[in-house]
Amino acid sequence: MRRNRKIKVEKAAELMCGFPFVVKPFEMEIIPAEKIVAQIGDTLILTCNTTGCPSPVFSWRTQMDSPLGGKVSSYRTHSILTMNPVSIVNSHSYLCTVICDGREKKEKSVKVQIYCK
Repeated sequence: MRRNRKIKVEKAAELMCGFPFVVKPFEMEIIPAEKIVAQIGDTLILTCNTTGCPSPVFSWRTQMDSPLGGKVSSYRTHSILTMNPVSIVNSHSYLCTVICDGREKKEKSVKVQIYCK
């Protein structure tokens, strides 16, 4: 019986070695990625996504350190900044910062322009 168990373990190891694991590099993006134009009163959602980091730490700020004017919700691999309703105070460049494993840091920004009808 013991010999049979050893063979099963060896077969499992052979199968695992036959399937290479793909490790994705630590990357991030903001969606939408380009300049954003929103109308006063609308809802605007910015999403900061990551790949290749099992437990990222997110933060959002404006590049002029003004108040965000929105609500931040962070999940496992992404963080959402929701501005509802959008007002003139939301006309900024927003910066998402992601820290992976406490040592690797990436940042991206997106510019938000506001208009009225």
